[in-house]
Amino acid sequence: MAIWSKGGDETNALVHAFTVGDDHLNDRVIAPYDVLGSIAHARMLAAVGLIAPADGEALARGLAQLHREYLAGGWTVEAADEDVHSKVEALLTARLGEVGKRLHTGRSRNDQVLTAVRLWQKHVLSQLGAEVAAAAAALLAQARAFEFHPLPGYTHLQRAMPSSVGQFFAAHAQALLDDLPLFEAAYTMANRCPLGSGASYGVGLPLDRALSARLLGFARSGGVAMADANGRGKVETAVLDAAGAVMNDLSRLAADLVFFTSGECGFFRIGKGFTTGSSIMPQKKNLDLFELLRGRTARFLGLRTGLYATTVGLHSGYSRDLQDTKALCIQGLDIARQSVAVAAAAVPTLEPVRERILAALDPGIYATDEAYRLVREQGLTFRDAYVQVGRNLGAVAIPDHDAVVRARTHAGSTGNLGLDALDAEAAAAATAWEARQGALESCWERLLAG
Repeated sequence: MAIWSKGGDETNALVHAFTVGDDHLNDRVIAPYDVLGSIAHARMLAAVGLIAPADGEALARGLAQLHREYLAGGWTVEAADEDVHSKVEALLTARLGEVGKRLHTGRSRNDQVLTAVRLWQKHVLSQLGAEVAAAAAALLAQARAFEFHPLPGYTHLQRAMPSSVGQFFAAHAQALLDDLPLFEAAYTMANRCPLGSGASYGVGLPLDRALSARLLGFARSGGVAMADANGRGKVETAVLDAAGAVMNDLSRLAADLVFFTSGECGFFRIGKGFTTGSSIMPQKKNLDLFELLRGRTARFLGLRTGLYATTVGLHSGYSRDLQDTKALCIQGLDIARQSVAVAAAAVPTLEPVRERILAALDPGIYATDEAYRLVREQGLTFRDAYVQVGRNLGAVAIPDHDAVVRARTHAGSTGNLGLDALDAEAAAAATAWEARQGALESCWERLLAG
């Protein structure tokens, strides 16, 4: 029987399948967080006198046991269950009797699921933030290893100016680090506790929302109840925006590497185990992982767009449309974490193929450098030097490739990448996000222990 059923009002089977669908799979993700929210709610109810202290303690103990059992695989959310919230309440009531029926006092499924999702979002954001910092560190290690190794730089996908392998890896590392302030913003938005907002308008009971927030490790307790409820979908969009910036940067890294490792370039080789073969061509070694990384970015964008569109023009207060934001956010973050993981694993195995790179460093790449030489040594204006070099491209000589890389010394150029500062930034980011994760988990361990 559904948690809302009064008897004799069961939903048509077709309607049930449409409204519930595969939501039980998503509820398996948030199940342990839902139990944490319920423990905090039970303790708050006892603290303000809405249930007896003994009942509050019994509920907290019973829920902590369910939490341990879930993590051990002792129960899960099945397709026949309406959702994780009704499953937990049913399990609790079967064990505690009438006491289990007191758990839902002063809350709606709306603020219940919103709280569980926010807890999950904070946890995953802290994990993904540390993983992004680790991926940046992997790129920086390669930048350090091949700091002054020459590499052609491209514009319009044509050879343009001298670059370096160090600059290539450092640039992609910095891009990921530049995304982390978006994680900070999304985490801040998720860090307000919605428990107590009810079905969007609060409840007629003296809840202590600040206590619930503290018990769960939120930085802020709820604000205006309707605003808290209306935040569902908006916070999810902010979370996917942060992850989406990383996905977009990884798609550019992937596109570069698909090109640079192609037979036409051959600038890098990748380690064993990171390619796949062909069912028909015995010689093929395909870098499918980078092609799929581009494809997963497109798939991610579809999820993010669908999530944002769900909330456009939606009336205030809860609407069932919002149920779908949970699946979109879960799937999006799952794609992001897989993508970061595979990129971080593949990057350390990449090695530059020097002979192929040097063969591609033709005289034309140094045309701009020749124009600058005329500016420095002959006092020509850049425009005049540009024209002179452009009319005599055949006279441009190939210099010492390695010397050119080292000679570019302004900040951010090949001879002055600022790797020490980037290393420090990546390490600080990893430490900060790991500390957030540790603080959350410690808070929840105390809650479970009572």
